[in-house]
Amino acid sequence: MKPFSVGKYLVLKRLGKGGMGVVYKAIHPEIDKIVALKVLQPSEALEITLGNDRLEEIFTAEARILASLQHPNLAAVWDYDRDQQGRPYLVMEYYCNNLGIMIGEQFQIEQPSRPIRPETLVRYGLQILDALAYLHHQRIVHRDIKPHNILVTDDDTVKLCDFGMALADSLSFSGPDNMQIGSPYYTPPEQRKDPHRVDGRADLYGSAVLLYRLLTGTLPGMQSFPLSLIDATYDASWDDFFHTGLQWDPQRRFPSADAMRRALAALPLQPVPSADVNDQLERHERYRLRSSPDNQCGQRARERFGLNRLDRPAVPIVNSFEHAGDTIIDHATGLAWRRDPSPYPLSWQDAASWCAALAADDLRTPWRLPTVNELLSLLDHAAIPHLHPIFPRTGRWFWTCDHHGKTECWYVNGEMGYAAPQDKDCRFSVRAVRSLAPRGD
Repeated sequence: MKPFSVGKYLVLKRLGKGGMGVVYKAIHPEIDKIVALKVLQPSEALEITLGNDRLEEIFTAEARILASLQHPNLAAVWDYDRDQQGRPYLVMEYYCNNLGIMIGEQFQIEQPSRPIRPETLVRYGLQILDALAYLHHQRIVHRDIKPHNILVTDDDTVKLCDFGMALADSLSFSGPDNMQIGSPYYTPPEQRKDPHRVDGRADLYGSAVLLYRLLTGTLPGMQSFPLSLIDATYDASWDDFFHTGLQWDPQRRFPSADAMRRALAALPLQPVPSADVNDQLERHERYRLRSSPDNQCGQRARERFGLNRLDRPAVPIVNSFEHAGDTIIDHATGLAWRRDPSPYPLSWQDAASWCAALAADDLRTPWRLPTVNELLSLLDHAAIPHLHPIFPRTGRWFWTCDHHGKTECWYVNGEMGYAAPQDKDCRFSVRAVRSLAPRGD
């Protein structure tokens, strides 16, 4: 993509495109502030159906809705203007991750995704429902609850975004009667039939689908109830929660976001059972893991990094850890890790500098950023892989030294156990590593 400007902002990359417009990652050139820009650029079909004047009215309505809201779990809009072509655009806060990226939901959303741990699901769900309670109090229905519309900040706060389909008093998307509003599988039946007369319970249905997907990695229609028979981690109260949330009749769902939030908060949390893979794997005297940086994309990256379809390790490693002061040694891989990560999340460039600045000691080799293969070796392969409990529960996303093209590098989500690329200016934690001297030296 050739560099260009939208107003005073320099566009860095395209993040996505919908029926109404294009979303870009951009930077304010004078203060180097990263932002998200949403520019009105409708599809040809939508422009023919509604006309440019009506589309601008809808786009401006979204800006007004966002500007009128103040809630910690709603994405903030900072500015509204027109670009060099006269098209209106929104300036919004930017975050590197969203739940769609984190669970690996693709265009074919029927495919299995990565589940998250139940305590994380509850933490995210409470924030989403708190935001919806606020929206519904303001007489606003979002109408497009789905993983890619839930941003996740560096401090693990979720923020609901994309109000292009929102329904509000005198400010709403209102196309032809046969136009579908919302996303497949997340849209309740009454919204498919009459999207202009729904209330907040439509958002609660979408939230129930979202929570079920986060918990199980599947859509509710792809496997049968009750959940307790599928996974003994969850008792009958979880069955009741989803049975109510996923009712086709809105009268039989939770009556409000507050009621659904209270029900979610009351659900019992049990430890996720271990998959016991360590007892089934062959122990090697020492694994040989790649230590030199690489630059890989797509399927070649999966092959090079040893990843499965969900970008998790295809072959788990059996560790042999030993505490050595501020260092944790893994004799199985011949690696020494700093016990504590960087005190704050850093950009990739700052992460590399932080490793280089660490004082050397008697292990001879300097601290460095790990490769994807090395960092994934630290996963405890329970039912949902996560960073081995021998390491402190500080930091969730960790940089690696591996590149993904020119502007991105690979990181590892230590809480969900997968590898993915992200822009170098995103801020993740650093877990420094160095190689032990070969035995006999």
